Amino acid sequence: MACMVAVLVARTAESLASIPERLSAPMVERPYALPDIDEAGSPGLERLDEAWLEHRIKPGESFFLAMRAMGFGPGTVQSVMDAGKHARSLLDLKPGQVLRANADGGELVALDFEIDPINKLEVRREDDGYTAQLHTLPTQTVQNQTTGTITSSLYLSAQEAGLSDRLILELAQMFGWDIDFTQDLRTGDRFALVFNQVMLDGEKVQDGDILAAEFVNKGKVLRAVRYTAPDGRVSVYKPDGGSMRKAFTRNPLPITRVTSRFNPNRLHPIFKTVRPHRGVDYGAASGTPVQVTGDGRVAFAGRQGGYGNVVIIDHGRGYRTLYGHLSRFAAKLRVGTQVSQGDTIAYVGATGWATGPHLHYEFQVNNQHKDPLTVALPNAGPLPSAYRRHFAAQTSAWVTALDAVTAGQVAKSEPSPRP
Repeated sequence: MACMVAVLVARTAESLASIPERLSAPMVERPYALPDIDEAGSPGLERLDEAWLEHRIKPGESFFLAMRAMGFGPGTVQSVMDAGKHARSLLDLKPGQVLRANADGGELVALDFEIDPINKLEVRREDDGYTAQLHTLPTQTVQNQTTGTITSSLYLSAQEAGLSDRLILELAQMFGWDIDFTQDLRTGDRFALVFNQVMLDGEKVQDGDILAAEFVNKGKVLRAVRYTAPDGRVSVYKPDGGSMRKAFTRNPLPITRVTSRFNPNRLHPIFKTVRPHRGVDYGAASGTPVQVTGDGRVAFAGRQGGYGNVVIIDHGRGYRTLYGHLSRFAAKLRVGTQVSQGDTIAYVGATGWATGPHLHYEFQVNNQHKDPLTVALPNAGPLPSAYRRHFAAQTSAWVTALDAVTAGQVAKSEPSPRP
């Protein structure tokens, strides 16, 4: 960001890069490994009564370690994991969560796990093994709105406006095709949004989706609405049904910092010679998920000289993108795999000729390298005409609510008339 203090950008970048990992996401599909560990850590158990034990999850602690601390062996752990699809939530334990176990003669009879304030997992012993059931408390969805003004970074300014990490990332994704949040923001830019909140017994338990939003960047007003089509697909459009989405997003990382720009005459940081830099480098913590910027097919995934681990995506019509210095690839990524815009294809690393963890990103059009930060991006298709009536019925009330909140925001920002 041109007007942002460099120190502030560096200070917040690591926090921004980690946002996607901290948001609620679909369960990770991976085999459940039972490690061979000689000594267990401090169990930290609380005995509730003669039959129940309670164990609070510590940082880095797996389900296997938690069960071991409560006195259950690998066979019990595997039996619980075989209890059904809902038991897979036990693969994603977070510090502070609590497991409650009921035992009879050292054998697990029941296991309770509060996934979040709304969802609770119950595992019970049956004659032929264990069963797992997910219980969801009845909630209410209410509509809320908020506004904010950019004073530093998007992340810090949105936090000041009361937005959660989940909403900050969603807001950035809605306008990511038109605004480069690493360099386009200006002090005084403003945003407003109408969004859902999930309530339980009158208390907010989590944020829902953004329904409509406005972002004023350098005086240009941008608006977006969320739309769920009759077939269930969710997209973001302009209020008139025009496409917000482009065939490519501008950046392969949601929010981060540019450490080296496209430069045909750059002095190479390792070899100290003038070598063209045909892409953009993004500073990010090692392991940060890398998202493909457009739909396409994996043309290459492997080691390639100074790029280290690299992925090349063929998007058709002469467009190709390259992602280099990766620490590792996504689990199911293979040459020929079809990927969709926003899919995680790899993770930031420092392989190849790299002085530290970062992502090298290139954009090619008909085998010609273009500056990813300035190249004109082709638009995606507009709203299908068959959906226009359905679209208007679903989004018109949200746009009206957005009109009201932005009118109030503008009124507050205008100076009071002199008496």
